[in-house]
Amino acid sequence: MFQSKRAETSGDAGFWVLFATIAAASMAFVASSSLNVALPAIQRELGARGADLIWIPNAYVMVQASLIVVTGSMGDHYGRNRVCLIGILLFGLASIICGFAATTNIIIAGRLAQGVGSSMIVPNSLAIASAYFSRRGQGWAIGLWSGFTVLVAGLAPFFAGVATDLGMWRLIFLIHIPLGILAAFVLIRYVPESYDKDAPRRMSIFGALLIIIGLGGITFGFIESSTYGFDSPRILLSILLGLLALIVFLHGERKSKHAILPLWLFRSRTFSAANTITLIFHGVIQPALLYLPLNLIQVQGYSATFTGLSIIPLILVATLSSTLVGPLLDRRGPRVPMALGLVFVALGFLTFGNVGVTGGSSEYLSTFFLPVVLFGFGFGLSFAPLTMAAMASAPDANAGIASGVNNTMARVGQVLVVGILGGLAITWFGQLLINDPYVKTLPADAQVALAADSGDLVETSIPDSLTDQEQETVRQVIREAFASTFSILMWIGAAACVICALVAAFVIDDSELKFRKGQDIEDDSDAKPEPAVPA
Repeated sequence: MFQSKRAETSGDAGFWVLFATIAAASMAFVASSSLNVALPAIQRELGARGADLIWIPNAYVMVQASLIVVTGSMGDHYGRNRVCLIGILLFGLASIICGFAATTNIIIAGRLAQGVGSSMIVPNSLAIASAYFSRRGQGWAIGLWSGFTVLVAGLAPFFAGVATDLGMWRLIFLIHIPLGILAAFVLIRYVPESYDKDAPRRMSIFGALLIIIGLGGITFGFIESSTYGFDSPRILLSILLGLLALIVFLHGERKSKHAILPLWLFRSRTFSAANTITLIFHGVIQPALLYLPLNLIQVQGYSATFTGLSIIPLILVATLSSTLVGPLLDRRGPRVPMALGLVFVALGFLTFGNVGVTGGSSEYLSTFFLPVVLFGFGFGLSFAPLTMAAMASAPDANAGIASGVNNTMARVGQVLVVGILGGLAITWFGQLLINDPYVKTLPADAQVALAADSGDLVETSIPDSLTDQEQETVRQVIREAFASTFSILMWIGAAACVICALVAAFVIDDSELKFRKGQDIEDDSDAKPEPAVPA
């Protein structure tokens, strides 16, 4: 519920709420989407290992996954605007550190700090919008929030590609700072503060530490499993410690007077199903977003600029479908469009998996264009319904924690799946490379060298002892091995999305959300004015 010292006297307040929350969330999303295009350049200039290519994006996601439940609950307790503003400030400072980093380790440290800031921004920006529009037009508002954040975050790779081709990849860490400045100004000037007026004024510090340790331990273990393997004592200890902390946390939440996570929210089968789908869905799309730019640049021979351009159709279609589905959610509910969208994403995955090695950017329209459009349409069609199902099945007073849980599921899914599939991808790539019939004909020392360096994927070093013709043939084998590995990842994603579509169709219950969609505004002095909806 909204509580503010500033009176809401203007019908334009709804516009400013959407503007601020979209700008703030876009700041965090741009930091993820724009980075993948620059990873090959960072790998070359700073000498990043194959494992670093997983850590640079995952350091950010790991911290988000560890903190986002806590920071979402903090918004409900202490004010969503306040927590979001602190996150914007921290995020901006961390971005400057990344932009001027001289080593990969400094970038990873900066990404960790960015993760802290984004964990404050994302759940609270969505909670502000969801709570403000809960009485009318919530589906419309979430559709716009989803569509425009996807648009801004999706156009960022084009800028990143241009900057990378010009040798200025460091700008990628700075381009989102203006968004944060705009969001902060509007939040302070125009957006009323919101929080749960019935929540206690303090949270359980012990509970917060437990969930941070729990989620952090699990995500760290899965990320590092690609380097050390699941049989490593370090990995086993990290995951077991995380699981133990979560068990203690959940036990304590049942009786806590200062609960961070109200467990009764999960009594709603729609809330539980939406978050389960979020875990799987965001988990399987992350490998596509991570490895697709690497595929296009390092295997297909696209320039970084053209790679950014090639992804724009995905973003435009996703934005259009997400924006158009919003009003439908208020009338019909999220179940059908969510299931349909997941089917289209599965089709996109399948067509991605059947592309292989192509003749380069000149063949883009006949190879990658169709899966890009299918994937984008499905993503936009399912993203807003999935978000609405999670938010609208929880009371307004718990908007922050509902957003925190939903975003945690997305981030944990990304970390766990990338951690598992990232490690498997390196293994599959190595096996495909070493077992290639041509590679087996090479001298034993060359085979050993290729196997030892296969963890760098397409950047696997080719032994100097080979002739020019042998080196060129091995280079082609490396490209084909990565393309085959990419196809396996896409087929796994397709199967996962089909399962999610079935869950959405048979478990999501639109009737649980009717009280949200049809709720009338009570006639009292505290009721806020209707948000302005553009004609």
